[in-house]
Amino acid sequence: MPQLQHNHLSICYKTFGKRDHPCLIFISGLNGQLINWPCEMMQNLADRGLYIIIFDNRDVGLSTYYDHLPSPTIAEALTIKQQGNDFDPPYTLQDMASDVITLLDGLKIKQAHVAGISMGGIISQILALNYPERILSLICIATTSGDAHLPAAKPEVLKFFFLPREPEENVDVYVDHMMHLYHVYHHPTHINEQAARRMYMQSYQRAHHPEGFKRQLLALLSAKPRGRQLKKIRIPSLIIHGDYDPVFPVEHGYHLAECLPNSRLEIIENLGHGLPEPVYEKFIEHICKHMNKT
Repeated sequence: MPQLQHNHLSICYKTFGKRDHPCLIFISGLNGQLINWPCEMMQNLADRGLYIIIFDNRDVGLSTYYDHLPSPTIAEALTIKQQGNDFDPPYTLQDMASDVITLLDGLKIKQAHVAGISMGGIISQILALNYPERILSLICIATTSGDAHLPAAKPEVLKFFFLPREPEENVDVYVDHMMHLYHVYHHPTHINEQAARRMYMQSYQRAHHPEGFKRQLLALLSAKPRGRQLKKIRIPSLIIHGDYDPVFPVEHGYHLAECLPNSRLEIIENLGHGLPEPVYEKFIEHICKHMNKT
């Protein structure tokens, strides 16, 4: 896969479609690799006249790792936050948003539509706020404004991310951990054990870097609420949220729609936190409808 080099940053990316078509760049969530985006869905969107970009965020996949940066532990960061204070992450989501602009610059793309899932949805919002001249429209999938009054993630999710667990010393341990989270994330009607195991094995074999995951999590934990700022965003926005989401319960989707003045909200029944195959067609339909109106 191609790599974009800029100073000390290397970004691994993949494209679908023709460069002269409108560009839609997808931003992954926490620890998500570009191979986790369904190629079938990306190619389908490209076949409908879009230039699609997917990429590895910093600290994941085949992009640059930031092992040299000083970093608090997750426990230290949580303690500082619980005391009502800010901690210093190794980098911020603003830095990760800047990486997206670096990639677009390197590919000589002046403006793009941006879609992000979960943490990637937050990065998308930051892009729309910090680089309004570059972002044509916004697609927020299973994400949040980060406002404090919104309901917390389900206890099973918090336990997975914040409690110590067995070191992931081999692919079997990693896949077992991720399959546990997979069952928490998805409605029983959307479970595909075989496909999920295959995806997690591929992710591990391509690039497994737990320290990068921790640094991304610290960046996410350090993010400020954005609800009030989002009201300034005037570009067309699409919000796709599931009514079964255990990470950002559906209230987050409704609130995001209230914050973004020029937005359309699509709630998908039984959708949890992710992109399971049974909803591919709905996603494509909603995204194409949004793109046709921008």
